[in-house]
Amino acid sequence: MKPYRTGSPDEGLLRGLLEILRVYRGGEFSEGLTGSDRRVAVILGAQVLRGGRASRTLEARVLRAAELYAAGEVDLIIPTGGLGEHGPTEAAVMARILRGAGVTDEAVLLEDGAVSTWDSALRIGGICRERGIGGVRLVTDPLHCVRAVGAFRWVGVRAWAEPAYRSPMWRVAWMRRGQLAREMGAMVWYRVRHGVGGRLRR
Repeated sequence: MKPYRTGSPDEGLLRGLLEILRVYRGGEFSEGLTGSDRRVAVILGAQVLRGGRASRTLEARVLRAAELYAAGEVDLIIPTGGLGEHGPTEAAVMARILRGAGVTDEAVLLEDGAVSTWDSALRIGGICRERGIGGVRLVTDPLHCVRAVGAFRWVGVRAWAEPAYRSPMWRVAWMRRGQLAREMGAMVWYRVRHGVGGRLRR
């Protein structure tokens, strides 16, 4: 299948919806990364279960980022996610898994306040500006990548998809279908609520 890049904000809502369908059918992502753009990974949060246990979705995302670190592809990992129904924060749980996977504390920067993908985009945008980070890899479920990349680019963060294909949201058929429906709806909501998918602001 022909690789494609996801989520440029000025491609329009229809393009975003078609991209989600393309990913659902097995379409591939092209990296589109050069130089220092390759060196930072952002892990988007997911559910933390009772007792502070990571959901399988969250664990799959974190382990994908840990693989990138172990392969020498990234120097810094930024887990983003605040407090959900159960503590601790999603970012703290991710940091714990990263340490267990051999990622050093120096290579992890927590963002533990975000409560949504949009909130993560805004907060990571601030971190990127403060630290002079040129671009990031977004680690999340494949179907979530399209909306996430679009949101991050809309707030001014150069972002590319790094899909976690081991997530049950991708591997389990009924969960994959459910996420497809949710992401299609969320893409429309992001267009109405935040303008994502419209003409890129200058």
